Amino acid sequence: MMLNTHCSALAILCAALATSAIAAGPTGTAADYGSAAPHAAAQRTITLQDDTRHVNVTRGETVTIVRAGQRFTWHVQTFNHQTRFALAAIAPADMPVDGVLVYVAGNPLYAGS
Repeated sequence: MMLNTHCSALAILCAALATSAIAAGPTGTAADYGSAAPHAAAQRTITLQDDTRHVNVTRGETVTIVRAGQRFTWHVQTFNHQTRFALAAIAPADMPVDGVLVYVAGNPLYAGS
């Protein structure tokens, strides 16, 4: 009887640990696209013009976006199926980026051989 109780407890513990190990899915926030980064970490700078409608980045890249005297730096880390998003989802609220899309390419460093 004691052994059966221990086995049940072990099974419950394993199930709890397995559930907590499952990766989180999209949250509907800017975190779905990466995170803010220090300007010094940027690998390149993208300057937006008035007619800019899209920018191209690579998953894992850190870029500084500049427009109208404002700038922010972002480390792009999207879910694998996420290949585009609105720049407004990550830009400061007062930065004029409406209508600009970010296209995300897969990082060749992580591609299978």
